[in-house]
Parts: sequence; structure tokens; C-alpha cells
Amino acid sequence: MKRLITASLAVLMLAGGASAASAQDYRRDHNNNGRYDSRDRAYENGRRDQARAEDRQDRRDARRWAKGQRLDSRYRGNTYYVSDYRARGLRQPPRGYRWQRVNDQYVLAAVATGLIASVIIANR
Repeated sequence: MKRLITASLAVLMLAGGASAASAQDYRRDHNNNGRYDSRDRAYENGRRDQARAEDRQDRRDARRWAKGQRLDSRYRGNTYYVSDYRARGLRQPPRGYRWQRVNDQYVLAAVATGLIASVIIANR
């Protein structure tokens, strides 16, 4: 009787470990469509702090701008400047302001300080 219980517990433990491993692989394949990105490789190589820094950067890049906030200095350059604002259906910016396109949003910000006066979501 004791051998039967021990054998059944051993079988249950082996079956439980195999199902957990297969569930983990499915979750990774499901979320990334079978591809690995740099964060997965970083986690596998033990560089978790670098992967976490990349995650924080991704969250910062996807932020929604609002009136009264300051536009980051990296978005105030000519790369993001919208010169043809009329063609995009935007009004003429007042003196000292200009339109910047950041993450599919048109942001009207002060040139000197980066203070946001208006935000319009862009249509693709």
C-alpha cells in the first residue's frame, strides 16, 4: 500500500512539472507570436536590469500628452516639427509656439519652454 501511494505521488509530481513547463512555453509563443525579442534574450542571459530599463523606456515613449505639461527636449527638435500644419488641418500656431508630431499626436508647444498649449490626436 505504501509503495502504491509513493508511486502515485511520484507520477503526479512528474506530470505536474511537465504541464507547467508546457504552459510557460505556450504563454511565450502566444504573446510574441513565436518570436523572441531583445527583452526575452536579456532575461535568458541574466540581464534583467537592462530589460527593465527598456520596458520603462517603452512606457515613457507611449505616454499621452496633455495641456499644461512640458514637452520633453528630445521632442522639441526639427525632426518632430510640423511645417505644413494647414495641410494636416491644424490652425496657425501663435507667435512663440509650433506644432510637433509626437507618437501620433499633434502637440502645440512653446518653442522656448516646451509648455504644451494644445494636443490633438492624429488620424493615420
